[in-house]
Amino acid sequence: MNAVSQVFAVLAAVIYIAVFPLESFLMHRPGAQKFLSTPPQNVPAVMMWAIPTGFRNLVIGLGVLAGVVAVNTGYVVVGYTLVIYCCANMVLTAPAMFLADMQGHYPRKGDSIPGTVGATVPALIALVALPF
Repeated sequence: MNAVSQVFAVLAAVIYIAVFPLESFLMHRPGAQKFLSTPPQNVPAVMMWAIPTGFRNLVIGLGVLAGVVAVNTGYVVVGYTLVIYCCANMVLTAPAMFLADMQGHYPRKGDSIPGTVGATVPALIALVALPF
C-alpha cells in the first residue's frame, strides 16, 4: 500500500475516532453541539442514534488503522481488505449527512457540508490512490 493511501486512510480513521466521543459522550456540551450541528433542545431526541453512530464510527476508524498495521506487518491481503471495506463504508455512508441536510433536517441548509467532506474525502483519496 503506497504512502498516499496510508496517510489518507489514517487521516480518515483519526477523524472518525475523534468524532466518536463527541457523539457518544459529549453531546450535552455546547462545543459538541455546535460541531455536530445539533441544537441543544434536540440533544435528548438524537442521543438514541448518536451513541450507536459514534460507536460505529469508532469501529470503522479502528478497522482502518488495523488494516494499515496489517499491511505494514506483512498481512497484505487482510490489510487491504480492511482498509478497502472500511474506507468504502465511509465514502458510501457519510453523504447521508448531506442528504439529511437537503431534506431540511439540519438547523440551516449547508450545515452538513463540512462534516460530509471531512467524513468522505480522506477515505475517497485513500481508495483512489490505492492502485498507484
